[in-house]
Amino acid sequence: MKIKKSLLHKTFAKLSQIKVLVIGDLILDEYLIGSVERISPEAPVPVVWVRNEKQTLGGSGNVVQNLSSIGVNGIVYGRIGNDKAGESLERILLSNSVAKEDLVLLKSKTLPTILKTRIIASHQQVCRVDREEIVPLTEAEEATILETLKQKIKESSAVILSDYDKGYLTPSLIQSVISLCNAEEKIVTVDPQVSHFFLYQNIHIMTPNHHEAGKALGKKLASDSEIESACREISERITPDAMMITRGEKGMSIYERKTNTFYHIPTVAKEVFDVTGAGDTVITTYTAFVASGMSIKEAALVSNVSAGIVVGKLGAATVTQPEIEDALRTLGYLDEEV
Repeated sequence: MKIKKSLLHKTFAKLSQIKVLVIGDLILDEYLIGSVERISPEAPVPVVWVRNEKQTLGGSGNVVQNLSSIGVNGIVYGRIGNDKAGESLERILLSNSVAKEDLVLLKSKTLPTILKTRIIASHQQVCRVDREEIVPLTEAEEATILETLKQKIKESSAVILSDYDKGYLTPSLIQSVISLCNAEEKIVTVDPQVSHFFLYQNIHIMTPNHHEAGKALGKKLASDSEIESACREISERITPDAMMITRGEKGMSIYERKTNTFYHIPTVAKEVFDVTGAGDTVITTYTAFVASGMSIKEAALVSNVSAGIVVGKLGAATVTQPEIEDALRTLGYLDEEV
């Protein structure tokens, strides 16, 4: 399969004209980067001499970051704490193609902003420190969210549910969001959590990896036939337009339910440095390109190529339009005829 260059450029032009609504668990990723030259005299652990610090968007925030990187404006719903980490997260979101009026944050007075601190020495992660309290939204908080959500869905071209199982996407909120989207004929794409797996009824597509899909079904998934059987079984239970199962070094498999058609797309990653955030890149690029007019198969190919790019970078990386076009051309997926 090849994508016509004219279609790719037409889609690129549309990306800046759409808005994608991202609903999910916001996380602030912090990196302390340095070197190790000695072992601590206090305990048999390395002493990391920190030379650089940075903060980036994690969780559903990485989806927003990916949208911004390919030129798409985002609308964001999530929860933060009343703390410095929350202030940082809000500031970074506003610098990633999110207008202030499109940043709808529930600020908790009792819960901290989820903060994951990674200590890295010589490109190796020494340890990770997590600060979080996982508490579901209350009924009152859900009601407050739903007051404005209906209008924001109308303003969106598509909706992504980015579920990290940190309490924001409760079962009732998931069902309410999907119902509102279906009423407005907006596509819903889902990066799922196993605990909520079969709650995502009547969506456009779900994009679990093969471990998540297998865990949800209580079986291991390895061969093409096992993946195809899993896609059908899941689709019978949640009736999506399509199912996508990402398969690591085996690429991804896509099932279109209405036509009973499968596509197995091989991985294109040449060298894997870090798989962090690859799933976010897949659902982001797929959603944006479908919302901009590409078919399921075409958007899946773009998302697969995009994932191949980001796993070659360190950390929760993103991809750009020129990188996508260059990769499609290099891999032989771009039809240069206009």
